[in-house]
This record gives sequence, C-alpha cells and structure tokens, in this order.
Amino acid sequence: MTTTPQTGGTSALDDLRAAYHEQLTRLAAERDAARRQARRAQAQADVARSDLASLKSRVAELLNAAARHLPDLPPVEGPDAAELPAAREARALPAASRGPAPEPPAEAGGKAEDRPARAA
Repeated sequence: MTTTPQTGGTSALDDLRAAYHEQLTRLAAERDAARRQARRAQAQADVARSDLASLKSRVAELLNAAARHLPDLPPVEGPDAAELPAAREARALPAASRGPAPEPPAEAGGKAEDRPARAA
C-alpha cells in the first residue's frame, strides 16, 4: 500500500522533516553562539593572565628598586618561570620606548644645586 500526498496540504512526514530541520538549524545557531562566547572568554582570560604576569613583574622590579635604597628590605626574587611571553615582551622593550626614566625625588631642604653630591 502506498500513500499519496494530499493535495493542497503537507503530509505528516513533510511536517516532521520541517520541524527536524528547524530544530537542527536552531541547535547549530546555539552551538555557534556558544563557540563564539567561549572564544571571547578564552581571549579575555589570556589578556588577564598576561596583565597579571606583567603586574607581577613590575611589582618585583619596584620592590627590587626599593630594596636598593632601603637596606632593611630584602631583594625580591624574579617572576615565576611560567611567565607569559607577552609580559616578557613588554619588559623587553628598549627603555627609550617606555619614556624617560623618572628622576629621583629631591630631598627636602633647598635646591639640588645647593646640596653636596653624594658618593655612590
């Protein structure tokens, strides 16, 4: 026994096919949206890790600079070996590209020209 499509309407099989196709399309769109969201989250996590490594490195540099001027402050060890390459690249830039080095603060009590030079 064969079934013939009804004239002027769709068969139950056609309805099922259309619903199935619609569901597949919706699921594919949801999958693509989830993948885009995951890529954005991964990129944000990478940036956050890079920023953290850069901040850790800068804090270590500042603490070491402070340790040179404050004898009671022990020197700080360098950043972890697992530091991200982006942070190393940021530090590897020549000093000229970072801007001029800040001058040390003048001591209180007159102009720098009036004070005797300190021995290094």
